[in-house]
Amino acid sequence: MTEDVGQVYDYRLDPINNDDDYNLIALINQTGHAVSLARSRELGRFDLSMMRAAVLLVLQIRDNNATPTEIAQWLLREPHTISALLDRMEKDGLIRRFRDLHKKNTVRVAMTAKGRDAYQVSLKREKFHSIMSVLTDDEREQLRATMTKIWLRTLQEVKHEIAWASTAPSHVAVERPPRE
Repeated sequence: MTEDVGQVYDYRLDPINNDDDYNLIALINQTGHAVSLARSRELGRFDLSMMRAAVLLVLQIRDNNATPTEIAQWLLREPHTISALLDRMEKDGLIRRFRDLHKKNTVRVAMTAKGRDAYQVSLKREKFHSIMSVLTDDEREQLRATMTKIWLRTLQEVKHEIAWASTAPSHVAVERPPRE
């Protein structure tokens, strides 16, 4: 492989077998992992993980009021995984849990002041911007359309195995401002 960002090369995790689907999925997976490593290092300077930042983002989107189940659905994680993460975040003072006023058996989650500060820090996404700067606007739209197709098809594949996958928010329709 070359270090040249501009050069096109044929990535194959398994160069022996001619399984293009496997190699494309491996490329998506390896790319996601590399991006995660870069982002984790960036957030680590602020004592945040990608999952903590994601939970804070969901809380912001949900007007700082969500159930653990809603958070799990948004992040495509098992409820028990989110519950353990929320335990740690509450212990660290980033979130608080409280009983729903109308449904006494429902727990809700909100950011604390420390959590709101951490959310603001998480909005500094220089690594993402640096990585994505290699794409033109047209390439971005093509990538978005392609990845959305794969995302929706994957949700169809797993929803019969994972009950909450059918309720996962796929995408939030937003007006995107023009790129600078």
